[in-house]
Amino acid sequence: MKTAQLARGTGVLAAVLAVFLLFSYLFFPTARIDTLLAQALSRQGMTLTPTVHKTLLPGLAWDDLLLSSEQGPLLRCERLQVRPLLIPLFIGRAVFSGGATIGKGHLDVRYAVNGATALDLDADGISLADIPFFKSVLGAKVAGSFWSRGTLLRGAKGLSGDLKLEVKQLELSGVKLGAFPLPDAAGLKTQGMVRVSDGKARLESLTLEGDGIYMRISGDLPTGADAGITPLNLNLEIMPKPEFLEKQKLVFMLLAKFMTSPGVYKMPIKGTLLKPEIL
Repeated sequence: MKTAQLARGTGVLAAVLAVFLLFSYLFFPTARIDTLLAQALSRQGMTLTPTVHKTLLPGLAWDDLLLSSEQGPLLRCERLQVRPLLIPLFIGRAVFSGGATIGKGHLDVRYAVNGATALDLDADGISLADIPFFKSVLGAKVAGSFWSRGTLLRGAKGLSGDLKLEVKQLELSGVKLGAFPLPDAAGLKTQGMVRVSDGKARLESLTLEGDGIYMRISGDLPTGADAGITPLNLNLEIMPKPEFLEKQKLVFMLLAKFMTSPGVYKMPIKGTLLKPEIL
């Protein structure tokens, strides 16, 4: 009898919670979300269009999303959607699922407000040519297919975990960081890892290896609501073979001040994500 009463009570509670969430969703003002996002992005000189709209299932979505700065477009998504997962609510967990369609690729994120597992990320098939950031910010032509996967856990000192990165057949041309150009390269094998510890993110090592050249980027990554204007603290190493150096000797002449030993160039990347510079 007690078991049946408990089951009925749980069912009634679930129904009441579902109705409450439904009405909260129906009357929730999306204009408020647009205002908060606009305020957060304006601090960093960015804008987001179009306005958000509600989806049939509880959730929010942007169709043909465009994130821009004064330099031009940064990111385009055919669709970005965020929605709460209802089933975890019944066991006391607040979990949100987010998904973005970028060209033929996808980025899926699941974020939990509470509980041990904070974030799961899965991205695949994203063509870097479909991300206008590289042209607008770096003045570059970039190609390659991006993949990433990882999990972050919640601890007493903050988030921790790893995100693996890979780009297949990376091509770079016309990259410029401040006053300094980088060498053009194609067919690069690219792998790396972002390690998060105590809430701080670090690019452990992103290696770019191709015919005649080896490059490596590492350092601290900006996080949080103001990531776009947080100072960068990255280091770039370039190790060209003699024949590669000869083909692009003008570029390496401009980078001569950063040569630490024959065939090894080490340079700091400062500025911000929207204005990275070699200093």
